[in-house]
Amino acid sequence: MVNKMNDLNILVLSKNMENYRSGYYHQDLIDAIHKFGNVFLYGIKYPNYDINDTIGDVINKSGWNIDDIDLIIVSTSWENEDPRILESDPHPKINLSKLNIPKIFFLNKEYKKLDKKLEYIKKNQFDLVLTVLPEEKFKEWEKLTGIKFMQSHFGININRFRPFGLKRMYDFSFTGSLHTQYTNLRLLVKKEIFKESKIHIKSNKGLWRLISISNPINENYQKYRIYWAEWHPLSRDFWGRSLLPNGKKYVELLNRSKVFFNTLSAEGIFNTRFFELMATKSLIFCPEDSYYGILKDGYNCIMFKKDLSNFEDKLENAIFNEDIRNKIVENAFKDSKNHTYEGRLKTIFNYLGVIK
Repeated sequence: MVNKMNDLNILVLSKNMENYRSGYYHQDLIDAIHKFGNVFLYGIKYPNYDINDTIGDVINKSGWNIDDIDLIIVSTSWENEDPRILESDPHPKINLSKLNIPKIFFLNKEYKKLDKKLEYIKKNQFDLVLTVLPEEKFKEWEKLTGIKFMQSHFGININRFRPFGLKRMYDFSFTGSLHTQYTNLRLLVKKEIFKESKIHIKSNKGLWRLISISNPINENYQKYRIYWAEWHPLSRDFWGRSLLPNGKKYVELLNRSKVFFNTLSAEGIFNTRFFELMATKSLIFCPEDSYYGILKDGYNCIMFKKDLSNFEDKLENAIFNEDIRNKIVENAFKDSKNHTYEGRLKTIFNYLGVIK
């Protein structure tokens, strides 16, 4: 059935991510779905969730007749990503395969339990599966499942990530994991900037902190104001919460940084950080790569060679040449408007023919 935009009845299977602060993309996708009509959310931590429900029970709880539902979306947070649990399907009693309703699935973290995710896709007979990875990666998955896949990158919520007009007090910033199991680039940059030193861990009333020497920065980089918050298994408080900036503090950090270092994630994923930096006018500083054509060196980012042979010179120019930096971040900011979750969904819904 074809409807006008903002006139759809959409059933969404998702965990309740309203209070999740380690990554906004789950909730930003949900918020964007709401712009297309009436939405019924069902999943863990939502009202009326019951592990014993079938899809018939879920539809009854929605208040809609089955013929009134235009689309079913299984969101990025639905699956069980816990490596200690073999299956990825968190609710096996919900089977979508017999429904004559367009069904789409947002595949997430393709590098975890992929075989189980593909089993789930085939079992539920989705009409379309969205992945952030390109065709060269997913064409084999199409053969294994008989299901159509499409590349759809992460997006950005420009109401959440935007310029705050704050002073750019940090010249160079990085937060997150080194991802040494996937790439050596983040570790190489760390070794370029920081001295080799023994780092010890201190506990203070249940709060774990990483303690290093008084000036751990290599001499060539001591002229910069650097913010480096690296993830570590023990960088958590007594309740297991990360000590890295999150929530509004994270968005403020992006706003307070002139230059921010980032790389592709596991499997070459163009991660949400790139879009967040574009939208907050923090200059993207990254190793040379194709970046799916989204990033262009000297236009909306600055790239350095992967052997770091020009890293120091490129960084100095990015920090001290304000005219060039401002031009690049303005281009990136304009580009961020083309990468909203609403725009991603409009493309997907048009492909399925559920909106005009």
